[in-house]
Amino acid sequence: VERDALRKESLRATDEIVAALNDRRIALAFEPVVETKSRQVSFYECLMRVYRADGSIAHANEIIPVAERVGLVRMLDHRVLELVVAELAEAPALQASVNVSPASAVDPDWWTGLAALLRARSGVGERLIVEITETAAIQDIDNARGFVARVKDLGCRIAIDDFGAGYSSFRNLRKLGVDIVKIDGAFVQNIARSADDRAFVQTLIDLARRLQIKTVAEWVQDEEAAAMLREWGCDYIQGRLIGLASPQRPWSTAAD
Repeated sequence: VERDALRKESLRATDEIVAALNDRRIALAFEPVVETKSRQVSFYECLMRVYRADGSIAHANEIIPVAERVGLVRMLDHRVLELVVAELAEAPALQASVNVSPASAVDPDWWTGLAALLRARSGVGERLIVEITETAAIQDIDNARGFVARVKDLGCRIAIDDFGAGYSSFRNLRKLGVDIVKIDGAFVQNIARSADDRAFVQTLIDLARRLQIKTVAEWVQDEEAAAMLREWGCDYIQGRLIGLASPQRPWSTAAD
């Protein structure tokens, strides 16, 4: 019974995702990442939103697990990449990041698509940051190092997202050669109340600085946490304090 229910749910989800792709109902929301000291926007993290036929929104954390299960996550990744590159091409001052699933990171078609998009739009690559999760990176360090090298060869920067979630060895940071580490918000959101989380986050920031890797603290909720992060030398912050993801394009308003 459970297997039959899962099959039916997978078929329904497959139809919904394919329809959203065909009907161009995949869109982006933009979450600002700011410099900790100046609060100036450094880049925007581009997050996927799927609009259902009735106009309601399905967030990425609802869609991605299903898409991975039914084998459609690479198609979604490619569409999101197209949208992000189009935004960068439209706004020459914009810097943006895009998340890539583990499936796409090892997919030759994804790499071909990325290279083709960047070749067609000169100057976009150096303003694009590609994010992979720590969990994906530590599954196979050698493959992850190859991924990082290929991204950099295309002129892009690379970030590890949700760092700390997998409790990986810090030495992997040096091996991977990434540009940015995004500290898992599950640790950041409690630094004002948890001595353990404060110790972990402060140690990671200090290590990253010694390795000349920029740090982003996710899920920053209040000024107390922001002040701690500033004192510890964290480079960038994002979260509720700064502003959550929105379909609005603040850089367009600023230009006007």
